[in-house]
Amino acid sequence: MSLPSDQHRKTSGTVSATIKSNNRISKIWLIPIVTLLLSAWFILQELNDKGLEIEIEFQTATGLEAGKTQIKIRDVVIGRVDSLELKDDSSGVLVTALLDKKAEKFLRTDTRFWIVSPRVSLEGISGLQTLLSGSYIDMAPGLDVQTSRHFTALNDPPVTPIGTPGLRVFLNSEKSFTAKVGDQVIYRGLAVGRIETVEYDLEKRLAKYSAFIEAPFDKLVTSNTRFWNTSGIELELGADGVGVSTPNLESLIAGGITFDEPEGMPPSHPFQKDKVFEIYPSYKSAMAHRYVEKVYYLILIESSVRGLKEGAPVEYRGLQIGQVEDINIKLDDHKLRVDEDSYKIPVLISIQPGRANLTDDAAGRELISKQFKLWVEKGLRASLKTGSLLTGAVFVDLKHDDKADAYKTVLLAGYPVIPTVPDEIVQFTDQLSTTLDKINELPLQGVADDLRVLLQDLSSSASAFNQASASISDKLDEFDMANMNQTLSSLNDVLEKFATDDNGVSSINQTMIEIQNAMRELTPLLQKMNTAPNSLIFKSQVAPDIEPRGARR
Repeated sequence: MSLPSDQHRKTSGTVSATIKSNNRISKIWLIPIVTLLLSAWFILQELNDKGLEIEIEFQTATGLEAGKTQIKIRDVVIGRVDSLELKDDSSGVLVTALLDKKAEKFLRTDTRFWIVSPRVSLEGISGLQTLLSGSYIDMAPGLDVQTSRHFTALNDPPVTPIGTPGLRVFLNSEKSFTAKVGDQVIYRGLAVGRIETVEYDLEKRLAKYSAFIEAPFDKLVTSNTRFWNTSGIELELGADGVGVSTPNLESLIAGGITFDEPEGMPPSHPFQKDKVFEIYPSYKSAMAHRYVEKVYYLILIESSVRGLKEGAPVEYRGLQIGQVEDINIKLDDHKLRVDEDSYKIPVLISIQPGRANLTDDAAGRELISKQFKLWVEKGLRASLKTGSLLTGAVFVDLKHDDKADAYKTVLLAGYPVIPTVPDEIVQFTDQLSTTLDKINELPLQGVADDLRVLLQDLSSSASAFNQASASISDKLDEFDMANMNQTLSSLNDVLEKFATDDNGVSSINQTMIEIQNAMRELTPLLQKMNTAPNSLIFKSQVAPDIEPRGARR
C-alpha cells in the first residue's frame, strides 16, 4: 500500500513541511545564568564581609597601620584600619576603616574617635596595655539623629563620655588662662567635674571654657553660683593683712576651678542653658561680686593714694559697706578747671545696699542715696586709713565729724561728692613734725655737757668702789676665821644650855615681867617730866579748873 503512495509523490514532484514554534530556552543558557548568579552572590558576600566603610581624619598617623590597627568600643573590636592616605594639602591623614554591620547604628554626626596609646599626665598613667598589643582607635557612639560616614578624630581622649548624666556650663575669664582641658571642677574640696574645652577669643581678648558637672552635683549650680580659680597657693596682701589659702593637693599640682553659692544671696531661679558664668581670680573676689546694686560716690584725696587699690574696702564704723571702684578717674573736660580742687585725686567708690543689710534691689539703692545725702549734709566725711602696717594697704573710712561745716551736696562728673578730711597719715606726719620741732628747741648741748660730767663722776665712783672692795677683801683675808668659828661655837653651846634648862628660862621670863611692871609705874612720872619738868623742884602753879555756875534767881 505504500508503493502507490510513494509513486504518487514521485509523480507529483512536491513535498509539504509542517512548521511548529518552540518557546523553550535552551539548556545551554543555564551555564552562564548560574555563573552570573554565583558571581553576584560572591560579590554580595564579599561586600557583606567587608563591612561598612568610613573615613576618619587624623592630624598624624602615629601608631596606625593599615590592616592591623583595630577599632574598638569599650574594648570590643568592631573594625580595622583598611588604608592610610595623606591629605592633598598635607594638613592631616585620611584613614579608611571598615566596620562591622552592627556598628552602623553608632555612626552619628557626634560620634568621636581618638587614638589610645601610652600616656603620662598629671591625672595618671593610661594606655599601658598598648605597649604589647599596639595602639588602637577608640570610638564613642553618638546620640545625634543624623548619620555620617566622615569624622574628625580628637587629639586627646574625651573628658566626658557621651551620655554621661550631668550639666554642661560655659565659663569666661578676662584675666588669664586659669585652666586647661581635663582640669578639675571642685565643690568644697570634692572633684565633681572637669574642663572639656578651652578657647580664646582674639577680638574680645577673652578665654572661654566649657565644663561638665556630673550628676547629682549638677543641681548645685544655680543662678547665684560663683566660680573662681584655685590653681596654686593664693597669697593676698591687703588692707586686712596677709591672707594665705591653699586648695587640695591635686588642684595645687594640676590646677582647677571651684564654685559655690555665697551666703545671703536672694533665692535662686532657673537659668538658661547657654548662660555664661564669670571665673573670678580668688574666693574673696567671687564673694565680693555677689552684690548687684551699687550707689557710686566720688571723693577727692589731697594726700598720697599710695597703698590704695581697686577693690579696697569702704568702711563705716568698722563695717565694710562698699569698695573702691576706680582711682584717678578721668573727669569731664568742662569739669576740669584751675582752682583749689584741681590737684585732688578723684577716687570713685561704691556703696552696696546688700552689705548694709538692705535689700539688694532698686529700693535698697534708693534708700542708700537718701540716707547718704542727709549724712553728708550733716557732717559725714571720708578719709584714708592704714589697714595693715605690714603691707601698707589703705582703705576708705567714712565717719561723722561734729565740727564739720555745713555742706550742700554737689555733683562732679555725674557723681555725688563726699567731702574728705586729712587722713591719719597726714595727721601723723604733722604730729611728727611738731614733735621734731620741739626736740630741736631743747638745749641738747647743755644736756650733753651735764651728761658727760655725770658719766665722769660715775666713773670716779666706780673706781673708788673697786678700791674699797679690794680693801675689804684684804681685811677678810687677814681676819682670823678660826677664832670666829670658836666664838660662834661657844655661843651655840650657851643657847643650847638655856633651851634645855627650864629654871634658866623661867627666871628670864620672871625678870622680863618685873621690868614691864616697873616701866608701867614709871610711865606717869615720865609723862609729867615731859609736860612740866620744873614740877620736880618747884611747887605746881597750875590753877584749878573753872567750874561753871548756875544762873542767879
